[in-house]
Amino acid sequence: MTLLQRAKRWRAFKLPRGQFWFFFVGAVFFNFGFSIFFLLFNLYLYDLGRTERSLGAIGSFMAVGSILGTIPVGIIAQRFGLRVTLTGGILLAVVFSVLRTCILRQPAQLILAAFTGFALCTWAVCLSPAVASLTTRRERPVAFSLIFASGIGVGGFGAFIAGRLPGWLRGSRHSPLSSTHPVAAALLFACAVATLALLPISRLKLRSAAPRAELPRLSNPFLLRFLPAMAVWNLVTGSFAPFANIYFVHHFGLSLQRVGFVFSVSHLVQFAAVLSAPLLFRRTGLGSGIMLTQLATAAALVSLASTRTAVPAECVYWIYMGVQYMNEPGIYSLLMDRIPAGERNGASASTFFVNGASQAIASAAMGAAILRFGYSAALSVIGALAVVAAVLFRRLPQGPLLQAGPSP
Repeated sequence: MTLLQRAKRWRAFKLPRGQFWFFFVGAVFFNFGFSIFFLLFNLYLYDLGRTERSLGAIGSFMAVGSILGTIPVGIIAQRFGLRVTLTGGILLAVVFSVLRTCILRQPAQLILAAFTGFALCTWAVCLSPAVASLTTRRERPVAFSLIFASGIGVGGFGAFIAGRLPGWLRGSRHSPLSSTHPVAAALLFACAVATLALLPISRLKLRSAAPRAELPRLSNPFLLRFLPAMAVWNLVTGSFAPFANIYFVHHFGLSLQRVGFVFSVSHLVQFAAVLSAPLLFRRTGLGSGIMLTQLATAAALVSLASTRTAVPAECVYWIYMGVQYMNEPGIYSLLMDRIPAGERNGASASTFFVNGASQAIASAAMGAAILRFGYSAALSVIGALAVVAAVLFRRLPQGPLLQAGPSP
C-alpha cells in the first residue's frame, strides 16, 4: 500500500467533534473512579471479616440487579432521554457505592449491591446510543475506538493508583479523610471522582433517546446453540474475577501496592490482546481461534491452581487475562455473522441476559467453593469448564450466514 493510499484510508475516519468530547471526559472520570472502587471494595470487606462466600453472594446480587435493570432503564431512556438517564444512573451508582462503604451489615450489603448493579446498567444501556447520537457515521468508528480503548487504559491507571491511594491518604494529615479507615477513605475518594462525570455529561444535548428495550425471542436455531456455550463460558469468566485481588493479597501475601501494579499490567495485556485478536482469527478462522483462546484460558487456570509462589502467579495471571479477553471480538463477530440483521438486537439482548445470569451464579458458587475446597481446586474446576466451553463453541456453525439480498 502506497503512502497516498494510506493517507486516503485514514482520511475516511474522522475525529469526532463537538459534544462527543464532553461525553469522553465524563467516561474517563466514571471509569477512573469505579476502577479504583471495584479493585479495593472486596479487599475492604475481607479485611473487616467477610469470607469469600459472602463476597460471592454480594457479587451475585449486583449481577442480578444489573439484569433486572436492563428493561426498566431502556424504558426510562426512551421516555426521558439519554442525558437524564445517564446523569440519574451515575448519581445513584455513586450514592449506593458510598452507602456500601458505610453500611457494613450483610443484608444491607446484598440490597445495596443489587441497587448498585441496577444503577450501573444505565451506563451499559445508554453508552452506544449516546455515542451514536453525538457523532456522524464517518466519526463513529473512531469514537467507539476512543471510548473502549480509553476504558482499558483508564482502568489500568485506576488500578495503579488504587494500590497506592490508601497509603497516601493514611500519610496525609491534612486530608478530611485522614481519620477514616485508609481503604474506606480511598473508596470515598473514588466515589467523588466518579461524581465528576456528572459535570460534562449534564451539558450534553443528545438528539435521540435509547432504542426501546424488548424481551428477546429465542427462535433462531444458531442462537439456541450459541447461548448455552456462552452460559458455560461466562461461568468461567465470572468465577475468578471478583476474587483475584483477594487471591493475591491473602493467598500470596502481596502488598496492596503490588496488587495495583499487577492489575495495571493486566489491563495493558488485555489492550494488546484485543488489538492482536484479528490477526489470530484471520489465520485460524473464528471457530478455531475462539477454541484455541479458550483452551489457553483453561491451561492458564490450571497453571494458576498449581502455582505456589507469587512472581510466577503474576505472570500466569497476565497470560490468563490476555487469552480470556482475546476471544471476545471473535465471539461477537461469530454471533453477528450467523444472525440475520433483523434479529441482531434480540440476539444481543439474549446474550446480555445469559451472560449476567451465568456470572451471578458463578460469583456465588465460586465464593462457596473457595471457602470449602480452596483456590487450587476451584481454579481447576473453572479450567475444566473452559475446556467444555471450547468444545461447545467449536461445534457451532461457522462462516457468514447466506442472505438473499445485500447486507445492510
